[in-house]
Amino acid sequence: MASTLLELSRGGHEEMEVGENRIVKLLAAETKTHKQKLIQQHKVLKEVKGLQQVAAKLVDTYEDKDGGRKQELEAMTGADVFGAFYNKLRDLREYHRKFPNLYYDQGPTDQEVNLADDPEILGQFSAEEMTGRFLDVTALHQKFINLKNAKAVSYDVYLTIFLEFVDVPANVKTKKYRDYLHELKEYLAAFLTRSQPLVDTKSTLEGAHEEAMQKELPSAGPTVEGDELERTIDVSSFSGEEQLVEIGGDILKQELLKLGLKCGGSVAERAKRLWSTNGFTLRSELDTKIVAPSVIAKSKEGASEDPILRDIVVLETQLAELGDLLEECVANTKMQVQKKQSRTTEELQKEMENEMGDDEPESESDDDDGEEKPVYNPKKVPLDWTGKPIPYWLYKLHGLNIEYKCEICGNYSYWGPRAFERHFQEWRHAHGMRCLKVPNTRAFHNITKIQDATDLFERLKKESKARDFDSQNQEEFEDASGNVLSKKTYQDLLRQGLL
Repeated sequence: MASTLLELSRGGHEEMEVGENRIVKLLAAETKTHKQKLIQQHKVLKEVKGLQQVAAKLVDTYEDKDGGRKQELEAMTGADVFGAFYNKLRDLREYHRKFPNLYYDQGPTDQEVNLADDPEILGQFSAEEMTGRFLDVTALHQKFINLKNAKAVSYDVYLTIFLEFVDVPANVKTKKYRDYLHELKEYLAAFLTRSQPLVDTKSTLEGAHEEAMQKELPSAGPTVEGDELERTIDVSSFSGEEQLVEIGGDILKQELLKLGLKCGGSVAERAKRLWSTNGFTLRSELDTKIVAPSVIAKSKEGASEDPILRDIVVLETQLAELGDLLEECVANTKMQVQKKQSRTTEELQKEMENEMGDDEPESESDDDDGEEKPVYNPKKVPLDWTGKPIPYWLYKLHGLNIEYKCEICGNYSYWGPRAFERHFQEWRHAHGMRCLKVPNTRAFHNITKIQDATDLFERLKKESKARDFDSQNQEEFEDASGNVLSKKTYQDLLRQGLL
């Protein structure tokens, strides 16, 4: 019953303690596979959110904005303190009389912590993502290579460069590039929230946003200072545009960039643009049609920065932070893509069937390394003569996934029918039979229970005793008259003198 603010506070603190115990038990549970670790983190996050809600209610109660808590504390003092106490006691008894079967969940015990497959959690991932092991950015790869002036690269190369923004040319960073970065950020942030739920993605993105807002925007055009034209080529020494064309397009472009002029177009257009500066020493004296737009924007007082370029800087900074958190996942994705490119369809289907379970995908050992690495064997399958796990289909074909327990051997487990059949002649089973004082014969083959072995031994002893020769009843004697009698009957009649 929580009819008062004090009782609500007490119940809230109790719920906090129970929730903390749940989190401790969840974190203490043994996780052997990637799925179990993922489910564990999601369940811990759910408990943490519940505790945050309870804590928020407690804070509101202690702030006591309406003064209700203060009134309750004052009601516990003064002359009528016992009257108030018995009134609340009466209300409490009345409440429990109406609801006699109240039950409070104390949370799961160590045996009740369930980390089995949860469709609600595992259903958040696509087939390519393999429950958070790999990224699925194929659609974003197509969008990147379709950007104007972007270099068309393969998917595995894209996985290497898609978080390296330094190498992206300036002519690629347009509005469509900003939209591409926004979609990439949304996907990576959502994937990080799903695959690593205990990571505070929101704080990471906010910190990266603040850092990006303090950065200076990169120059979108030629970097020039002042209004004076600093030349490296003396235009007055040429006879005309035709002679400037002979210099070459690259040299003309470099000169135009240094002067802060437009550098696009054909070689003849560049030569015409450079020849038009002949006789001028200041950029402000030139026709604004040939001056680069970025230089014009810088020269205007109060000119605002390019919002698209600022958004690109913010998104690139946020993506760099997300890339650091997903570095291992990106490397695994690249390795998985390369692995798929080197395997046949049948091999990929078999691998997919094996990885659809709770176990991690197979990891290929690197033969180039001189150091011996531990064998990755999550299914605990036997090793072949090379020291590697045998194929899983062969493991199931021989029934090695079936466990047989023998109580006579001290509940020892034997895997597979062949090992189970062979163990009846081994020392462990023979020792257990000697301890039971039961002979280890063929009759006791396939007997694994102690009670079954002792019962069978007693029955065999009775059957053996029934088959033994009984001299008293089965040995026969013949009297003088030719009557055939048993040994016991003959001796009784002989002692009585009847024969």
